[in-house]
Amino acid sequence: MIRRKIQLIANSTYSTSLPKKWVIKRKLKEGREILFFEKDDGSLIISTESKAEKSANDITLNIDEYSNAIDQIIFALYYLGFENINLTSKKGFAKDVETRIRITLRHMSGTEITHEDEKTIKIRVLLDKSKVDIKQVLYRISLIIEASITSIIEGADMEEIRVNENEVDRLYHLAAKVISLSLVNSDILRSSKIENMSLIPSFLLISKKMENIADFIEDIAGYAKEDKKQIREMAEILSFVKERIKRNILYMMGNSSNLFEKTPAEKIKSINKQVESLKDKSIQACLEDIIRYIVDIEEEIINISFYKKMVSDGNI
Repeated sequence: MIRRKIQLIANSTYSTSLPKKWVIKRKLKEGREILFFEKDDGSLIISTESKAEKSANDITLNIDEYSNAIDQIIFALYYLGFENINLTSKKGFAKDVETRIRITLRHMSGTEITHEDEKTIKIRVLLDKSKVDIKQVLYRISLIIEASITSIIEGADMEEIRVNENEVDRLYHLAAKVISLSLVNSDILRSSKIENMSLIPSFLLISKKMENIADFIEDIAGYAKEDKKQIREMAEILSFVKERIKRNILYMMGNSSNLFEKTPAEKIKSINKQVESLKDKSIQACLEDIIRYIVDIEEEIINISFYKKMVSDGNI
């Protein structure tokens, strides 16, 4: 650690000196511009080039060596913030690979194919990532899950539930992209409303668990089909899931600085007993996972609420 004193020059400017070793190591000369970035905790980062200069923008990728995992590779490029993704193939795109690319793009907000021929696919990401509020994205996911649960209770409309699940996937990948970029871009960290870098793991886990819950809701709808007896048997459990998700996300959307209170253990135990009494083991397994994910989400919300309380109390 190197210490420096702040100097007041001509009663108008504050200054301090830079460590000589750092200047020499970076090969900086007199008159060279350096940049300062303020972090949420009040500390300053000194850099010799802007974040914008470092940020990813264009990439060209030969997919011949990635064809077996092209969908996940495209998601990775999307998360990293590339705006122009150029996919090439020396031998031409196989039909199944081309199909997987198109299916993947359906789950990526703000993307479109701007050019395509036998050996090239150009993808443009038009999304303004500086305007994505993660809490709003999670709220939208919660509304979609609630709608799917209501659809099951009232008589499962499988087509509606499939559409809902696809929309949740799209919103999850949007959230994952913005959360990933928040790790390296303090402006996006602020605009995303995550508030502090230490909370990024909590937001990522909540987003993933919500996406998992939507998957299980779709599975339950498929297993139950239109069996009214099965739906009646699990209606109370599904209503509990719906109410908990709504409560959890509404807390995150609000401005309360009170520590979040998770669902009492006795209530979770009671719901799990109801789940165990279900005859359909496939539905039972899905609901067990959903209840566990709700508990996981609530634990992460406690982490977020504790941070908010520490800020409110002036401790950070």
